[in-house]
Amino acid sequence: MQSFGKVYLGLPDRPFKLHIFMKGVIYIRVSSDEQVKGTSLENQEELCRTYGVQKGIEIISVFREEGESAKDLTLNNRKEFLRALEFCRKNKPEAFIVLRVNRFARNTEDHFAVRKILLGYGTSLHSVTEPIGNSPAEKFIETVLAGAADYENGIRRQQCTDGMSQKLNQGLWPWKSPIGYTCLNFKKRGEKKTLPDPPDERIFPIIQLGLQKYAKGNSSLTDIALLMDKVGLAGIRGKKTDVKLVDKLLRCHLKFYAGFAENRWTGKEVKLLNKPMITREEYDRIVFIKTGKTRKMKHEVYNPNFPLRITILCGNCNKLVTGSVSRGNGGKYFYYHCKNRLCAEYGKAIKKDMLEKDFMENLRTITPKTKFLETFKRVVLDVWEKNSKLYEQEIGRYEKQLVILNQKRKGIFDSKEDGSYSAEEFKERKEAVDVQIATVKISMNECSIDKFDIEGTLAYANQFISDLARQWLDLAMPVIARFQKLIFPEGIPYNRKTGFGTAKLGYIYEQNRLSAGQSSLVVDPPGIEPGPDPCHGSVMPIYYGPNTTKF
Repeated sequence: MQSFGKVYLGLPDRPFKLHIFMKGVIYIRVSSDEQVKGTSLENQEELCRTYGVQKGIEIISVFREEGESAKDLTLNNRKEFLRALEFCRKNKPEAFIVLRVNRFARNTEDHFAVRKILLGYGTSLHSVTEPIGNSPAEKFIETVLAGAADYENGIRRQQCTDGMSQKLNQGLWPWKSPIGYTCLNFKKRGEKKTLPDPPDERIFPIIQLGLQKYAKGNSSLTDIALLMDKVGLAGIRGKKTDVKLVDKLLRCHLKFYAGFAENRWTGKEVKLLNKPMITREEYDRIVFIKTGKTRKMKHEVYNPNFPLRITILCGNCNKLVTGSVSRGNGGKYFYYHCKNRLCAEYGKAIKKDMLEKDFMENLRTITPKTKFLETFKRVVLDVWEKNSKLYEQEIGRYEKQLVILNQKRKGIFDSKEDGSYSAEEFKERKEAVDVQIATVKISMNECSIDKFDIEGTLAYANQFISDLARQWLDLAMPVIARFQKLIFPEGIPYNRKTGFGTAKLGYIYEQNRLSAGQSSLVVDPPGIEPGPDPCHGSVMPIYYGPNTTKF
């Protein structure tokens, strides 16, 4: 039993007295949730308390880390460990007790870095099961043990990555499969994964329908979310499908859905055994539609002979047109036509030269005029100038804070010299103000903005967008495809008899069509405002220039 700063050991009828020599804390940890459910933590604490009794250490606090990794000391992974360090900084216990060195850290660099911090607090590391200490022999043993823990962790990590790489090469996805597939839970049963996860009979066809719809090139993310909910996904999941989920499917899981993956450790592409949702061609089309960038696109998507077939929609069925070449006595003849067999316009040819000439004329009609470009330049410069001043004002406030903090720091040193502060008070106050100074400096650096020739940039941009037809002629494939997507993000319909229909335009061109050069509608678009304020983590105030209107 323990009482009044003393420990009594021995037989119940003949105890002997052991004085308390020091105070200490216990840190115990398990590295998996499964261990938490067992008795590992309780066993560790019991052994550590027994060690404290034997060494005359009074335990003043116990820190339990449940199911966290010792691979690194990041805040998210080792919350209790960091709490223990903070406790040692404030209370200065003489001992920090762990069951063994690998419970403390599995990284040699972290081990000695934290041990040095503890020594600065006057706290020594104690291992219940290992002979470590401050003598040369004990330091040598501690170095070996810390290195062994680091080595063991490295071996386990290498074995884990080798295993996952091998699984990928076998065509098996080593992680949890995305929505649309049923997890077979091999890991929970303590077995190795030997079969691919099968399709979820309810969700698989819904996700497949959405991806195939998006691959056709005339649907937004919102359209796909509404479509999937319409055919039952919301009912199955118990909540509506939002755009974020659809974007995640297209951005994170698309390769898996197409039946292949890239082995991150070898850099090679592997074919997966799971049943794919979409074809490789559909995958390529989605990549192009989503990003506007090439990735080994198929010949039928990027064909320099028919640059418009990724932009022109059939005016009757609203599907992307295709192109074909006929041969005759005069040579080759190039045509665009609808490829939808169910459409009334199917197979009815449109001469390539005629359609591309009409397309250039259409570009001229939507090209911003001088008045709009001047207004656009004025608004952008106005926004740039105002927000630059906001950043400069914020930096000025931080500079004033630094002056105050540096004066406070100087006062702390003065108080130590005249004896107003003890060594402990001086150290604690100095550490606190140093943290504040470092925080202010970091925030001030994040508020700085790069200087560049904004007027020169705008002059180049205005020159580019003031002659769209010429730019379209001069650009090379596949850049021309990105150019067309910039102008017509969802394509533009064309009818053989009536010509081009109305289409959604890119932001700048849509504002030009709406404003007719009026500054009241030329509002700073996303990408011009500074966005989130790095100084505060919130959105910076957006300045709207003279005569501008929010909408």
